[in-house]
Amino acid sequence: MKEKAILDRVVDSMAFLAGALLVAAVLIVCFEIFMRYFAHRPQVWTVEICEYILFSLAFLGAPWLLKVGGHVSIDIFMTRFGPKGRSYLGLFSTAMGIIVSAVICWFSIATSYDCYKSGVLMTKTLSIPKHYFLILITLGYS
Repeated sequence: MKEKAILDRVVDSMAFLAGALLVAAVLIVCFEIFMRYFAHRPQVWTVEICEYILFSLAFLGAPWLLKVGGHVSIDIFMTRFGPKGRSYLGLFSTAMGIIVSAVICWFSIATSYDCYKSGVLMTKTLSIPKHYFLILITLGYS
């Protein structure tokens, strides 16, 4: 029971961080609009930072969305089955989700470690180590 409470706190914290990053992205875009159109000094980093934030949102917010049952589901199958069939379909769906998540998690860990060891950078305007973003994939799928 204690492990579930810890996991719930981690998932809730990731969702809170995703919300804070969304607010930060909105503020950055507002800042860029002000700087571009009123101060006539556009910033080169704002679009790239917002791209990274949007990438992060998906992997930080998805576990919480799945926890509260807000994830996309196909009701057309669920309505065609009785309670027992729905139960089996739910078990099958959960099993497939665990398998796919485990594979993606494993490959993101392996790729992240490889990028960390070899020092791969994502270079646009800013140079940021790629393994930081790959770790977010691991967090979202674990």
